[in-house]
Parts: sequence; C-alpha cells; structure tokens
Amino acid sequence: MSTQSLDTTASDVSSQVSIYRGEEDRLLDRAERTATPTELVLAPTELHHRNLQQRLRDAARPHNTFAFVDPETVAEELLEAAASTPTSLDRVDRLAILQSLPADSTDQPPGLRPLLSTRRDTGPQQLEQVRSEIESMTNYHPTRIEALHDVTDDFAHPIADDTTTLIDGGLAVEAWLRGRTAKAVSKTALVRRATRHLDRSGGDAWTDRYPEIERVSLVGVSSISAPHADFLHGLCTATDVDIEIHLRPGTGEYLSERLPDLFAVESPGLEGDL
Repeated sequence: MSTQSLDTTASDVSSQVSIYRGEEDRLLDRAERTATPTELVLAPTELHHRNLQQRLRDAARPHNTFAFVDPETVAEELLEAAASTPTSLDRVDRLAILQSLPADSTDQPPGLRPLLSTRRDTGPQQLEQVRSEIESMTNYHPTRIEALHDVTDDFAHPIADDTTTLIDGGLAVEAWLRGRTAKAVSKTALVRRATRHLDRSGGDAWTDRYPEIERVSLVGVSSISAPHADFLHGLCTATDVDIEIHLRPGTGEYLSERLPDLFAVESPGLEGDL
C-alpha cells in the first residue's frame, strides 16, 4: 500500500495533510481509552462508520479515541457554536420548489431556458441531479466555475454547447432555489458556510467546539468532492490539526493526483455570483 504527503505550494497545507491508500488499519491501531475523543473520523456515509466500528468490536478495541461523524454534521456544529441556527433544504424540499418552475419559457430564468428547451423531458429530478453535480465539482467557487467553462470551451461542437448548457443550467437551478428560500439550499451549503467561518474566526471556531481534537481523518471515499476538499483546506489554513485522507486502493492513485488541484484554490468556501 502507499503513503504520501499532499504536494502543494502551500506549506501549511502540505505539512498537515497525509494521504494513505488501503491503510485504514493505521487508523484503527490508534484506538485506545481516552476521556474524550481526540480524532474525528469523517465519512460521507454511515455505512463506512459502521464498518469501522464493527472492526473495532471484532478486535476488542475501544472506541473512545474516535468521534464518528460526517462533514455536514461537523459544519452544523461549528455554526451552532457560533450562535447560528443552521437550517437547510433536503432533497424533497428542493424537488418541491423546482416543481413550481414556470412551464412557459418566457417566464423561466434565462440561465435555465436553454436546458429546458433542449431537453424537453427535463423535470425536477434531472435538474436537481445537474445542480448537485455542479456543486460537487466546483463548490460554486468562482475559480473552479471559470476553469470548468474554460475546459468545455475547448470541446468540439456540439459537445461544447451541450456541456455549457448543462453547467449554466446547474448554476441557474442553484440561483433559482436560493431566491426562493431563507434556508441554505443544501447541507453542502452549510459546509461552505462553516469553511468561511473557520477562516473568519482565525481557527477559534474550531478550538471552541473541538478543543481536544488533534487529528481529522477522512475515510471511505471513492471520490473527493470540492466541498469536502475546501473544508479540509480551510481547516489547514485556520488550525494546526493533522489531517489524514484514507483512499481506497482502486481509486487512490488517481485521487492522489487530483488532490493538489482541489486544494489549490484560494479562499476555500468562497461562493461566486451565480
């Protein structure tokens, strides 16, 4: 298996982040009895947490060292500690709002008209899928949105036109939803908000909420979304906590090559105008 550091030009990031491929036993070997958890184990799905917890039980190892959470829960706790009460739409809420999109093209948001006109069968579920894919790829960071447009501009026609329609459509869906709710559009929006809060607080938001945490480990990922990369980047910038990223052997090599680019954007968590 393989271990490496994150090779970026930002020394504060590269010195704090370690990447492992197929070495989750390294994490489990740290299990010991502690008064409070000293390590946050982040996983996008509850299933991977349960698998790790079962492995600890099978080995008769204590769980006390670890707090098993997902990135969205950490974001909510950071915002709640800042006297904010974060609320967000869930997928059902978003689909209900998208159901109210005008059927008449003259009343539709300009950014959505090309998508809706070229794909007559596009309904709320398809629009939500496009929106979530754009969010995962860019986290609505202006640098990534610009880079995505630059890449598609190099495609041959009509692929370039179709791809641009999808990108602009996904951004327009997000803008439409934002204009129709006082809540965050998604839990991922709370992750962006928490990332910005980490920076503004100079790390105090983290130490106030997680004073005993020495390490954050991201596990169980076959891909790393831009929102999660930005959150870890923001954590590096605002704190001195160590970060481990545990990748699966099958996709680990590719993701290791992608990570420096994901961590390269300035002002992680920044949202551009949509």
